Amino acid sequence: MRRFLSCALSAAIVSLFFVLPSSAAEAPAKKEVDCSKCHAGLTAKKKVVHAAVSMGCPACHSGIDDALKVPHKKTTSFAKGLSADQPELCYGCHDKAKFTHTVVHAAIGMGCTACHNPHASDNEKLLIAPVPDLCMNCHDKAEFTKKNVHPPVADKMCLVCHDPHSSDNYALLQKAPSVICLDCHEEVAKRPHALAGFGGNGHSLGLPKAEKKEKKEPEGKKKEKMDPARQGKPFSCTSCHNPHSSDSVRLFRYPARTPMELCKNCHKY
Repeated sequence: MRRFLSCALSAAIVSLFFVLPSSAAEAPAKKEVDCSKCHAGLTAKKKVVHAAVSMGCPACHSGIDDALKVPHKKTTSFAKGLSADQPELCYGCHDKAKFTHTVVHAAIGMGCTACHNPHASDNEKLLIAPVPDLCMNCHDKAEFTKKNVHPPVADKMCLVCHDPHSSDNYALLQKAPSVICLDCHEEVAKRPHALAGFGGNGHSLGLPKAEKKEKKEPEGKKKEKMDPARQGKPFSCTSCHNPHSSDSVRLFRYPARTPMELCKNCHKY
């Protein structure tokens, strides 16, 4: 009898051990879901696919609680179950410093996906439309389509002169205004411009001090020259010439038949 009770007790203990879950047991892993079964259209037949796609959807959409249930349940307050809002989510891979220079493109405030498709696109840089069509969604097309169009504009080279995200230069330029002009028009700096004058130096080009070849200016004259006809804008080649398009053959900013007729816009007689 004693042996029977002992065996019964042992069997009960063994039974409990196998039936009751262990407190140290790990929770079952979530089943991996192939999102492409429903969302294949996001990347199918596109020329450029975002590198983040290869990292798996949860890399950006960590707020999707159970992808097997439709509509998906979210654990975050961000749209589409994103891990964070734009642009902070994008800064997880992209260098934030490139988007936070002195002058920031207003489009950044609209969110990265205002210009870029986060999954795939047929345009370079995952743009939702090719340049300059994309730019014309915000910028007045009339400013770029006057009688005479600057060749870089005609060749759709907006990003050769402008940084689309942020810059330390006026108007999001890749370099200081007059400096970027001289990259193509270097001959202008080799001779007096617009007029020779008594000194033979010609009209100022508005070059930054570091770019000037002549001797340093006296103390008290080191401040950046400002455009006398356009308040708050620096003086540069663009003070007289429109860098995009103009009805003038020389891309004059103001109506003028000769260079001298431009003078009255800044110099009052």
